[in-house]
Amino acid sequence: MKESTKMADYKEVVKGRIVSREGSAPVAGAEVKVYDKDVLLDDYLGVAVTGDDGLFQVEFTSADFKKGSFEDRPDIYLKVKNPATGKTTKSQVWDELSGEIGDDDDTEIMDLGDVPVD
Repeated sequence: MKESTKMADYKEVVKGRIVSREGSAPVAGAEVKVYDKDVLLDDYLGVAVTGDDGLFQVEFTSADFKKGSFEDRPDIYLKVKNPATGKTTKSQVWDELSGEIGDDDDTEIMDLGDVPVD
């Protein structure tokens, strides 16, 4: 990431695909809430609903998780409500997550890949 981009707020994108833990089929219509794990109080970063293919994408800015001088990168986790089972699954935590810089050079894209849920 460019030095000038580090100093200013920049756009972050978390994306992935929600799949069933049994069979790995895409989960359509799942509510995906994205959080940044912190020591005292986690930061809520946004919500999305998966499409028929299980894909989701949530956008936020670096200011949404940089509440103090101690955090350079978000520690991302998801809470996913599966409409088929009615269960909510909390994902693993991706510590100090970083991703690829987008074509506009001001967006960082973090692809979580397949995320299994109950």
